[in-house]
Amino acid sequence: MTMEAGRFQSMTRSWARLRSLQPLPIDLGRLDLLAAASLEELGDPRRVEALIVELGLNDEERSEFPISLQPRLGQGLRIWQYPHQFSRYLTTLARLKVRSYLEVGVRHGGSFVATAEYLRRFAPLDFAIGVDVIPCPALRAYEKMNPAAHFWCVDSRAPDFAARLDTLGPIDLVFIDSHHEEEQCRAEWELFAPRASMIAFHDVDNVGCPGVGKVWQEVSRSPSHRCLTFIEQYEGLGPFMGIGLAIRREGLRPPTPLSESSSHEPMSNERTNGGTR
Repeated sequence: MTMEAGRFQSMTRSWARLRSLQPLPIDLGRLDLLAAASLEELGDPRRVEALIVELGLNDEERSEFPISLQPRLGQGLRIWQYPHQFSRYLTTLARLKVRSYLEVGVRHGGSFVATAEYLRRFAPLDFAIGVDVIPCPALRAYEKMNPAAHFWCVDSRAPDFAARLDTLGPIDLVFIDSHHEEEQCRAEWELFAPRASMIAFHDVDNVGCPGVGKVWQEVSRSPSHRCLTFIEQYEGLGPFMGIGLAIRREGLRPPTPLSESSSHEPMSNERTNGGTR
């Protein structure tokens, strides 16, 4: 068997396994908590961190979460993020006019709907598209709540996927959180880099996803992008998860001012939240 044939068979088995992982229902009613928050609250990383916990977290890898968060697992939106990483990432995005969003790899849909609802509190969204090879009933329901939202049940490496992307025009922000292997991650970076002003990666500092970390290190050395990381960890765990945000130096939309009372880390920081907690 050739290396290419072996890689193809490995990928085929992996995708078959992924398709068997059916998403669970999420409570879209929790989005009312986000809608009720003020812009001042949504601009404060610590308040957003607390809000993410209230929105509900995923429970598929319980051992990755600290004891303090265990009661919040398996409920609400089932957001598969560390709250202290995700909150700093979102509040950084809040100062940018993100008007179009695409997420590859949505699992139950919680992180996607939370991001879309958060972003549209600061600027109208032309579209928010979730992409996954596995059907996601929660996103079909969310499409009815948000006319700008769409779910594409498709493989990002399908032959016609790039052409479908090109019908959208330039995309402000893409979040890559799909098949966590080096080859897949690099292929998606190469696919989206010429099409998006900003590209975020999940699991850039995850001990279980070395391929993603390797691609992120390559991206972070690129002169074409300014890169930020949100990788603060919980003491005694991991490292797990971690978000990297690559901002194209040319083509970035100008910042959107928030309330003067809002608290943010400076955007000039090339690395943020690298400590433990």
